[in-house]
Amino acid sequence: MANQKEIARRAGVSVSVVSAVVNGTSHTRMSDETRAKVEAVIAAVGYVPNDAARALRLQRSGTIAVVLDKLDNPVYHELIHGLYEAAEERGWAVVLGDTNWMRSGSQFLARLLGLGSIDGIVLRQEHLIDERVMAMLTQRRTPVVLLGGRDEPEGRWLSIDDFEAGRVAAGHLIELGHRDVGYVGGRWGISTDERYRGYREAMVAAGLQPRPPLKSGYGLEGGAAGMAELLAGPHLPTGLVVNNVMAAVGLVGVARDAGIAMPERLSVIGLHDADVAAHARPSLTTVRLPMDRLGALAIEQIALLLDGGQPRFGVIHDPAPEIIVRGSTAPPSH
Repeated sequence: MANQKEIARRAGVSVSVVSAVVNGTSHTRMSDETRAKVEAVIAAVGYVPNDAARALRLQRSGTIAVVLDKLDNPVYHELIHGLYEAAEERGWAVVLGDTNWMRSGSQFLARLLGLGSIDGIVLRQEHLIDERVMAMLTQRRTPVVLLGGRDEPEGRWLSIDDFEAGRVAAGHLIELGHRDVGYVGGRWGISTDERYRGYREAMVAAGLQPRPPLKSGYGLEGGAAGMAELLAGPHLPTGLVVNNVMAAVGLVGVARDAGIAMPERLSVIGLHDADVAAHARPSLTTVRLPMDRLGALAIEQIALLLDGGQPRFGVIHDPAPEIIVRGSTAPPSH
């Protein structure tokens, strides 16, 4: 079977270029034409890299741990897709874990921290994991990239543009003619605060009075609780920005049970998009956020950290949040 030296000879490139293509590393510069030529030779000779030997040589396991809160959350579908696709390109395996199991002394944590068992960790934080566990993770040599953890000491975090998501969601309702728009859902953390700040900026820019955030929680129950609280209040707005799509589904269910016509009496837009949004009644207008891009970039930064490259952290502005218009928003009836 051909080795990398033979592939380099046939493609007319150096062995280091072949190695970069095989290993999915980005620190070796090459043109798209050169990469395509190397890939064509690899396919022609049927080359299969010896992952075991490479792992031994690099002292790596080829496994990345991804730890999220509530793995069954539909919002994570695109995120996990992006993570897996980027890992697959590098020949890496992905181990999924839930933050509910990330407790001091847990066996799952022990396996994560086991010598040589994990090459890197992608972790959803935002105060979901206690400080002792975070200290154990960050003190080790295994690179950790946080999703949404903007207060991470070393600055190794990535986040979608929560501020812009809140701003465009409120802007959509304002453009439809709504003048009384509320904000529901979430509880604590930078994501909720940034989304509300975006909502508030859109309202103020339009000369409208923002409502205080009704932080009723996350998921179906959070949205349902928020709607119940609004119904018990003195005045129902004509439009609502909801912190996440699942909370929006719960909110719409309670509103329908209360006999509120949607979108005629109440327009609702949820942040994030998920398959369930199209199947709600009415179908939910949402703000699609680049969760697949977030996952892919997290893996890319782990790779750069392992290879001694220069990772890029911060807020992802491209692609920008996108409004997906469905049946739950319309101009207010007068």
